[in-house]
Amino acid sequence: MRSSTRLVTATTAALLCVGALSACGPDNSGQDGGKTAAPAPTSAAPTGAAPTGAPATGGSTSKPDADGKTLPAKAWMDNKSIPMDETYHYAPLAANAKPVTGAVTFKGMELCHAAPTKDQEGQFTGTAAKASVGFGGDRWTAQQTLLVHGDPTHSSGTKQLTNLAEGNLTDALKACAKTAPGATVKVNSADGAPYFAAVLTVPQQDGSTTTLHEYVTTDGGWVSELSVWAVTKGGAQPKDAWKGPEDKYVATGMSAPLCEAFPGCDGHQ
Repeated sequence: MRSSTRLVTATTAALLCVGALSACGPDNSGQDGGKTAAPAPTSAAPTGAAPTGAPATGGSTSKPDADGKTLPAKAWMDNKSIPMDETYHYAPLAANAKPVTGAVTFKGMELCHAAPTKDQEGQFTGTAAKASVGFGGDRWTAQQTLLVHGDPTHSSGTKQLTNLAEGNLTDALKACAKTAPGATVKVNSADGAPYFAAVLTVPQQDGSTTTLHEYVTTDGGWVSELSVWAVTKGGAQPKDAWKGPEDKYVATGMSAPLCEAFPGCDGHQ
């Protein structure tokens, strides 16, 4: 009786294999051979790192990192190009960079209470990040904000989007007194200059005043803002007197790394 049972079982199994060939391969695992084994999981490479076995780039990639939320380290300006670095010896911006999701609010627009409108949000959305260095209070803090829309050599729309974002940013700065009562704006860059530079003073609700040195550059498919500011109370001056290179040299320090990191620059900085 047991012999007959084994014969029937074997025959049934053979027939099942004819109807489902893919499920009847050799079983080397000691587990249920009727289930397709899932591939062994692989260790994920850290964000921004090359996968195992891939050649290291050494930070020389000209595109945003694969996660779409970070920018290559070489895109950030050298801290030695930041005004007041001679006094403060700022930490590297790249080491302090944090990705931005959604529409970017540049520092100047934030201080002027001029956040992008709903209609403008598309212009201010892309691969973006901010990096802040400094000490806060009445000592000068520096922040660079980067917004990258892409390679303008592939689409004229990319350059148009970048120009719109840069134009709305600088317009908001020029009109700061309208959105932040009591603010003053002194534009230092000439009309038609390949950069924007201005000094703003913006009263705050707590009675303090923010003094902001603002720089904006654009070329190719990106917009870069450098904001250097100090906050004082009761009409006092910042703790350390302002010291920095000419505006055009600050602008070059902002643009040159981005032109190296991303394609499509005109090279007019």
